[in-house]
Amino acid sequence: MLNNCSTNCIGEKGAIQDNSSCFQLPVFQVENVPENIVVLNCAVNILLLVTAILGNFLVISAVWKTPSLRCPSNVLLCGLATTDLAVGFVVQPLFLYIELMQFVKHEAGYPCALGKAFHILSYSVCGVSLLTVTAISVDRLLALQYHLRYVNVVTVVRVMYLMTFNWLASIFMASLILWSGNKVFLVAMAVVVGVCLILSITVHLKIYGVVRHHQKQIQTQREAVQTRQRANSFMLRFKGTGNAVLIHYFLLFCYTPLFITLLLTSSEDSIDSASWKKADIAVAWKLTSTIVFMNSAVNPFIYCWRLQEMRTAVKSSLKGIFVRT
Repeated sequence: MLNNCSTNCIGEKGAIQDNSSCFQLPVFQVENVPENIVVLNCAVNILLLVTAILGNFLVISAVWKTPSLRCPSNVLLCGLATTDLAVGFVVQPLFLYIELMQFVKHEAGYPCALGKAFHILSYSVCGVSLLTVTAISVDRLLALQYHLRYVNVVTVVRVMYLMTFNWLASIFMASLILWSGNKVFLVAMAVVVGVCLILSITVHLKIYGVVRHHQKQIQTQREAVQTRQRANSFMLRFKGTGNAVLIHYFLLFCYTPLFITLLLTSSEDSIDSASWKKADIAVAWKLTSTIVFMNSAVNPFIYCWRLQEMRTAVKSSLKGIFVRT
């Protein structure tokens, strides 16, 4: 993804930075890229930015103002909404600024500090999103498998500690490239992504097994009143599990194109100075990055679609805003 800087990174005083202290990002390559693609991509990002900010702000506000929504599973969703809000408030505006700055000036190049800031911020929020979605899947397995002890095992305080750890770990991972180099960063990122994917797949297989087991129990004891109550309780927990699985696989759907692009363009040996200038590489990075940003804009709609209480609280927040105005 990152290549040593030649002429594309501009120092604070206008001088070209040393190769070891500056790097360029393919996503901001504008040379030989059609102007209409840059304009259209920026327009789509502005729309996604506004949607992400409004949608995730409403979700966070709904959880904050509604005591019944302050359970560990919803706090995890709120943590994911906070990450998506950071994408809309910080990462996308920085992305648009660098893109439009080069487009307006009709010259390729941006300050090294902006490139480094975008790299750390973007990979940090991506890391937090991946870790949080994995935690949501594990939370749903615990709710299904240990429903009697779930309240004692998973608490809001522990979830807050977990979210803090996710942020610190992701920031550390994203900043590895500043002192460890591109190869160490890519290996570390591949390990984290691989562990999260393997853990998530394992959890989802276990969830499927638990669901099948409960369904068989319900079918064999369908007429018992106690079993009906247990069935209703199980269906409520299963609905939350379906929401977690949908969020997880939608994130994978949005991130997979970017991961494929990263794998295809991460080798410096296979990407020489000539291929770096090819428009198709830059266009691929721009479009796949926009798809990743789309994840932050769509997530609030998934929450409201799948969770009736969340939908009601968001509608109440919207009514309160319009009444005040």
